[in-house]
Amino acid sequence: MKKPIIAVLITLLLAAFACTVQNARLETIDPQIVFISEPVPQNAGETELIFKMSGGKFIITPDASALIEGSIKFNVEAWKPEIIRRDNFVEIKQVNPFNVKGIPHSDVENIWELRLTDALPLRLSIEGGASENIFDLTGLQLSGLNITQGASDTTIHFDAPNPILLQEFKFTTGASSANLHGLGYANFQQMTISCGAGDYTLDFSGGLNQDASVDIKSGVSNITIVIPAGLKAVVHNQGAFSNVNTRGTWLVTDQTYSTLSEGYTLTINLDLSVGNINLNHEE
Repeated sequence: MKKPIIAVLITLLLAAFACTVQNARLETIDPQIVFISEPVPQNAGETELIFKMSGGKFIITPDASALIEGSIKFNVEAWKPEIIRRDNFVEIKQVNPFNVKGIPHSDVENIWELRLTDALPLRLSIEGGASENIFDLTGLQLSGLNITQGASDTTIHFDAPNPILLQEFKFTTGASSANLHGLGYANFQQMTISCGAGDYTLDFSGGLNQDASVDIKSGVSNITIVIPAGLKAVVHNQGAFSNVNTRGTWLVTDQTYSTLSEGYTLTINLDLSVGNINLNHEE
């Protein structure tokens, strides 16, 4: 008699659990679209832009006629965007991004598509949760770039030189994948990358205007570094348990890998707990 009773109890528990999960689905509303059109400040001076989103899909492209143009589409009430502006400062964030009840599902939408101006210097900060990101920063006048993400899939690319010095460049992410292309065009002096487990590609195509250094700290990761032909690079492997694979010509001394080119020097300091480092020198 015990086995039939246990079977009935299990069936009831599973039914109750299924009901609970169904009721725990994140509540959605009809899709809403907020259109963004922020004017260029009258003094055309350096402007700080801050974007904060809970997660979803985030696309940034250049060539806006205003300071910021685009749209935000969402169907969770707490994700309604709020715009804060004063002088040379604009912040766009979601009002209550984490004040939600329920489990996200495939019907949830949170899509940011924004264009930025290249007419004045920008200090750009982006904060996000689990998201898919495509950031085309080509031609923008970036004096500062700070990107902080949760578990995400991110593509960043520079296809033309940043016309001013990028004084601060920070990229921080959780367990993710990221592809950063054209970093030589970013015109930075110091870059800091902190990332969780995942796959990362750092392509330093583009020319350096000065010596530059990159500090990379990561957990269990697979990191590919692409050095274009003609760029002088020095890579210091400071991780105790990482495996280094090379392609192209490198001069190897202990845990330091150098190309034989002349000119400005790109110095990369690698600190991986465990993982694979792929050094690709294009020739």
